[in-house]
Amino acid sequence: MLDQTVIRLSTPEWTHIVRLGTEQHIQELSAELCEARQCIETLERKYGMSFSRLQRVGLPDDAGLEAHEDYVEWSSLEGYVAELTKKLASLESITAYAYAC
Repeated sequence: MLDQTVIRLSTPEWTHIVRLGTEQHIQELSAELCEARQCIETLERKYGMSFSRLQRVGLPDDAGLEAHEDYVEWSSLEGYVAELTKKLASLESITAYAYAC
C-alpha cells in the first residue's frame, strides 16, 4: 500500500522516478541483448552462416544431436533478441518523453 507521502509527490518527481527506473531497466535489457547476440555470433561462427540462411538450407541429413540442440537454442535466441529489441525501443520512447517534460 502506498504511503500518503509517496502519493503527494509532484509530477516532476514522479517523472524523475519513472525515468530513473526506466533507464535502469534499459541497462539491464541491453546487457541481456548483448549476451544473446554474443551467443548468436558464436553459433554463426560455428556453422559459418546466419540463422536465416540455416533455415533456408536446413540442417544436413546427418546432423547429430548437438546440431539439433544448437538449432533449437539458436531459434530461441533469435526470438529473444527480437523481443528485447522491441522492449528496448518502447522503453527508450519513455525516456525520450520523460526528458521532454
